[in-house]
Amino acid sequence: MKLYIMRHGETDWNKQGLIQGSADIPLNEYGIALAELTRDGLAAEGIRFDKIFTSPYQRAVQTAQIIAEPSGVEVQPAKAIREMSFGAYEGIKIRELRTNPAYREINKCFDDPVHYVPEGEAESYEEVFARIRGFLDQTILPLEKSCGRVLVVCHGAVIRAFLCIIKNLPLEEYWKIHQPNCSINIAGVTEGQIFMQEENRLYYEPKISAGRRFV
Repeated sequence: MKLYIMRHGETDWNKQGLIQGSADIPLNEYGIALAELTRDGLAAEGIRFDKIFTSPYQRAVQTAQIIAEPSGVEVQPAKAIREMSFGAYEGIKIRELRTNPAYREINKCFDDPVHYVPEGEAESYEEVFARIRGFLDQTILPLEKSCGRVLVVCHGAVIRAFLCIIKNLPLEEYWKIHQPNCSINIAGVTEGQIFMQEENRLYYEPKISAGRRFV
């Protein structure tokens, strides 16, 4: 079985460089276009999915529904693959983290994740890894014998958790993983083992980023 792990299309908050997390922001016009280009690219390669899972946040649901259009496969929301919550810091410009001492702890989240201590309703890395491991073990692995291709549409931070788990990477490597909007990572699943085959496949020509993080 092949497992495709895809990030949603662009939102206005992505474009503005804001921390998004659990804020339920829809795709913008460019984000819809990216999802449509990705859909068409997959279709041109003859790639069809037996099952499609999505984060319940609308930016992921919209992306998954666009990808599903040619096949009519039902899009199944899965709470376990929702984006990491950054609590009260959602909606803040990422570039401001370096300049305001009040943001010291959330800055650690990105620059020193090993020592990050979440505040308020923000999630810890341990919580994120636990739900992604649970999703792989309880939802994905049981499909190995019955599905050829499975698509998971979710978010930049949780995709990094997927990749760290699959590649057995330390937490220090978490934010070194690059995940543009609508990038696709492909893993193989054989005899209960998951292994990466390809990372960051794009079906569009990326714009030059103005130094913003892909979260």
